[in-house]
Amino acid sequence: MNETFEFTDKLKKQLFIMMLTGLAGLALVFFLYPENSHARLWSNILANTYYFTGISIFGMFAVSAGTLAYGGWHILVKRIFLSLAAFVRVSGFVLVLIVVLGLLNVHTLYDHVKHILHETPVAENHTTKVIFFAPVFWISRLVAYAFLWALFSWGMNKFFARTDQTDPKVYKQSKLLAAAFIVTFAVTESAASWDYIMCLDTHWYSTLFGWYNFASYGCAAWAMTILLVIYLKSKGYMSRVNENHVHDLGKLLFGFSIFWTYLWFDQFMLQWFANIPEETSFWVKRFGEGYFKVTIFGALIVNFLFPLFFLIKRSAKRNFKIIGFGSMLLIFGHYVDFFNYTFVEPNWNKELQHGHHAKVQTDKVILYAQHDEHPAATSDATPAHENKEEVTVEVKHDGAVEAHGEHGTVAEAHGAHGAAEGHGAEAPVTNFAAIGIGELLIFIGFLGAFLFAFFRNLAKRPIIPENDPYLKENERLVVTYS
Repeated sequence: MNETFEFTDKLKKQLFIMMLTGLAGLALVFFLYPENSHARLWSNILANTYYFTGISIFGMFAVSAGTLAYGGWHILVKRIFLSLAAFVRVSGFVLVLIVVLGLLNVHTLYDHVKHILHETPVAENHTTKVIFFAPVFWISRLVAYAFLWALFSWGMNKFFARTDQTDPKVYKQSKLLAAAFIVTFAVTESAASWDYIMCLDTHWYSTLFGWYNFASYGCAAWAMTILLVIYLKSKGYMSRVNENHVHDLGKLLFGFSIFWTYLWFDQFMLQWFANIPEETSFWVKRFGEGYFKVTIFGALIVNFLFPLFFLIKRSAKRNFKIIGFGSMLLIFGHYVDFFNYTFVEPNWNKELQHGHHAKVQTDKVILYAQHDEHPAATSDATPAHENKEEVTVEVKHDGAVEAHGEHGTVAEAHGAHGAAEGHGAEAPVTNFAAIGIGELLIFIGFLGAFLFAFFRNLAKRPIIPENDPYLKENERLVVTYS
C-alpha cells in the first residue's frame, strides 16, 4: 500500500496560526523587555532556533546510525526521521545570522566574546580564545555547519528515496552516505554547541558539553518522533506501525533520558567537587537567582524522574496516551534545559535597579588595585579615614564593571559580581530572564514552523519505503519477554 501524506489546507492554517502566535510572543517580549538591546528577545530566538535545529540534525543521525548497523527496526519510521531534518535547511543559517548580528552590535548576547577580542593587552588565558573566535574564522565555521547540515538534509531525503529500489549498489551507497554524515555530525554537533551556547560565558568550561547537548535534543527528537507517529496513525496513515514499534521508540527515549541524566549529574558533580572557578561560575551565577534554581532542578525532575518512574514500565511504552503525554512533557522539559543555558549568561538579561552607578567604601581600594605606590610610607598613626577613598563603580553596557576614584580609573573587573566580590556591595539588579507568557508563545511559534517544514517534506514522497530490503523484517517486529 503506497501511503503519501496529504498536507491539507486545514493543517497549514493551524500551523500558520501557531507561527502567528509566535510572532505575537516576539512582539510581546520586544515591547515589555527592551533592556540591554532587547536581550530577552534575542535569548528566545537563540534558544528556540538552536533547540529545534538540534532535533532536526538528530533525525539524520537516527537514520544514519540505523543504516550503518544494518538495522531493520527504523524502516517504517525512516521517513519521519528524514522529514525532521527539513527544518535545518533554514534554521542553520538563522543561527549564523544571530551571531553576525551580535558582532554588528544589534544585540548583546555575544558581548563577552567581543570584549575578549578587543582586549588590549590580551590576557594570557584569553590568547587561544582570541584565535578561536576571530570573527572570520568563527563565522566561517558557522557557515560550514549550516551548509553541511542543509546539504545532508537535502541529499539524504533525495537519496534514501532511491533505496526503495532493491539495487545492491544503491544500498551500498546509502551506507557510505550514512557514514559520511556520522563523521560530520560528530564534529559539527559538538563544535556548534561551543560556538553558539558555551561561548555565551567565555569564562566557563565543560569538557562534555557537546555530549550533553547531543543527549538533550536526542531525547527531544525521540519524543517528537513518537508524537508524530501517533498523530499520523490517528489520521489513518502508517497502519503497519503498531505498539511494538512505538515500544521500541519508547525504549530509546527512556535510554536517552537516563543517558542525559548521567551527563547532567556527571557535569554538576565533578564541577562541584573540583571547585574550579572556571567551572563553578556557571552554577554560582544561576543559583544566585532563585528563579533558576527552580528551572534547573525542575528540568531535572521532569527529564529524569518521569522517565524513571513511568516510562520504565513495559505497559507505559505500549500505551499511546501515556507515551504521548510523556513525550510532550519531555519536549518541553528539554526546552527548559536549554533555556537555563541561554537566558542567564553572561548578564545581558540584567539591569541595575537604581541607575548604572553605585558607590562603595574600601580601605585603600585594595579590592581593585593598590593605588598607593609606597604603602610602607603610610604611618601607623594615620587616621583610618585618610586611608579610605570613595569609589564609583560603573556597570558598562556589556556587563563589565569599572571603578573610578580620586586617582582616576582604579581598575576594571568583568562580570556582574567582579566589582564587589567580598568587599563592598554592588547595586541590586533586576533579572529579566524568565519563562513567561512570551516565552510560551514563542515556543509555540517555533514549533509551528518546525512542523510546517516537517509536513511539507513528508508530503513529497511515500511515507513507507515499500521496496526497502529490511521492510518485511520491521513489519514482523514483535517485542516479547520470556
